[in-house]
Amino acid sequence: MLLEEFENVPAVIEPTDRSIRGGGEICDTIILSFNGEIVERVKKFEDVYEGGYLTNLNGRLPWYIYEKNGSKVAVAIATIGAPMFVGLLEELKARGFKNFIVLGSCGVLDQSIQADKIILPSSALRDEGTSYHYAPASDEIAYDETLLLTMEEALNKSCIEHIRTKAWTTDAFYRETADKVKRRLAAGATVVDMEASAIMAWAQFRQAKVYQFFYTADYVDHHNHEWDARYEDRKANAMTFFEIALVIARELD
Repeated sequence: MLLEEFENVPAVIEPTDRSIRGGGEICDTIILSFNGEIVERVKKFEDVYEGGYLTNLNGRLPWYIYEKNGSKVAVAIATIGAPMFVGLLEELKARGFKNFIVLGSCGVLDQSIQADKIILPSSALRDEGTSYHYAPASDEIAYDETLLLTMEEALNKSCIEHIRTKAWTTDAFYRETADKVKRRLAAGATVVDMEASAIMAWAQFRQAKVYQFFYTADYVDHHNHEWDARYEDRKANAMTFFEIALVIARELD
């Protein structure tokens, strides 16, 4: 099988190659949001400025420096999909960022989990392709427990309720069939996303510090073969989740 060809050796193209690396101001921690609204709103904060940028065929991907109470964090958009996002992580790490706080929404497989709940994906089912190039083939992968405990400590100090659970990471969100959902639930996954298992594999391979959390959105109803967008239930302000990312960032100072 092609996805069983993991090799723990340098690649022909590495993100540290001089032709790829670029300049720009960095700090220890970067917050990466899959929600573009958060980045657009942060850009308008007083004294926020562009620190640097990456480029690819899609165009320019800037990060912004946000300083508050003498502490700086970078903020940038997270590109959707495991291949694109892991490539982004590779280049940002090569530029010198040390801590990666990743946030975005996830779908719910378990109806009892309400909208706008904070989820810490502790492990993930690997139903995508990128992770198999960063870790040996397996059905599941997990984060370093110490990273999870750091996040949990930060959230507990601020009395932020959260759920630790397994995610199902899939490349094909239009192929979440009812039978697949049942099998993923039986395997212990209660939420679904598109990047987590690849991020976990990358973090292990590069020995990187990634702190990822979700906020719950839609419900994949396998009982009735329906998609419940839960628009009326999703009432939280997007910046609430950015504030949670800042709580985690402060724990890393």
